[in-house]
Amino acid sequence: MKTLIAIMTLLLCSSSALAERCAFDDATLGSRPLQAQGPTDVAVRVYLNDVISIHDVDQSFVADVVFRAEWQDPRLRHELEVPCRAEVDEIWTPVLQLLNQRSLESIRAPELLVSPDGSVVSGVRAFGEFSYRADLSNFPFDKQELSFKIVSTYGPEDVRLISRPEMFELAEQLSISNWNIEIEGSSSKVQYISAVDKKLDRIDLIMRAERLAGYYTWQQLLPLLLVVMMTWVTFWIPEEFVPPRVGLAATSMLTLIAYRFAMSSVLPPIAYLTRLDVFMIGASILVFAGLAATVAVSYFGHNNNREMADTVNRSARWMSPLLMVMLIVFSFFA
Repeated sequence: MKTLIAIMTLLLCSSSALAERCAFDDATLGSRPLQAQGPTDVAVRVYLNDVISIHDVDQSFVADVVFRAEWQDPRLRHELEVPCRAEVDEIWTPVLQLLNQRSLESIRAPELLVSPDGSVVSGVRAFGEFSYRADLSNFPFDKQELSFKIVSTYGPEDVRLISRPEMFELAEQLSISNWNIEIEGSSSKVQYISAVDKKLDRIDLIMRAERLAGYYTWQQLLPLLLVVMMTWVTFWIPEEFVPPRVGLAATSMLTLIAYRFAMSSVLPPIAYLTRLDVFMIGASILVFAGLAATVAVSYFGHNNNREMADTVNRSARWMSPLLMVMLIVFSFFA
């Protein structure tokens, strides 16, 4: 069913090139139809052909999408057996715009098809970048809400945008590999534009994007865990080998700092902590605590306090793994 809808939607963008030009000579066609009957219902259909990428730092996603708007205008009824092609300046249109577009490249210009019964279909296929508001508090196990925010330049008293679940379709296979994207639905609201002191009818077509955390688990979290475990080795090296013990702990600390700088380019400079931030801060504290414990053992041993040195060393052997397990639970499961 989705494949059939996709083919029909994509064909819309090229069918008007074959359609005959409409012959309308009524000067009033530029006004909204059936004004006495209330707002004009405009059905919005969207087919998401592809999602190429999602950028956390820029809070944007790149998509190839087909937009289609449908409305009824009895004044445009004609005697042809097939739809005819109209120009934008010949008839009334709801003038739809995307609020969250950053850059948009039309693969085909907007086209209008008028059916014999007066129904109008406007379709455009576009490729572009769209903004979204990211909530990265659960990164890298987060879910993001992506949407197409569509408004009409007419107020809600003139135009009512309508969309149903079956009018928002998603391609079976997408180019993006590290996200799982599903359609969530639509939301209607009124958008107030303070610059012009005007309310516009708005509809949001919403998708739910779930990050696939396999890359972060194996490429970032696992190496980070191994860096922390490096400090545990120092507690099993004989206490008289002070330089290797302190050097290994210090190396772990420096490696963790370098790792932290490398991770800073993955996320935008946000004011709150993500789950990964909490884990990395906790891991840094554990590594520093391991370094401090190593120095303490060397200090007590140098001052002939073997009993205290052995106590600190033995305690660190079992406390380090325990604290690491507690940190993992607190960071990713609490």
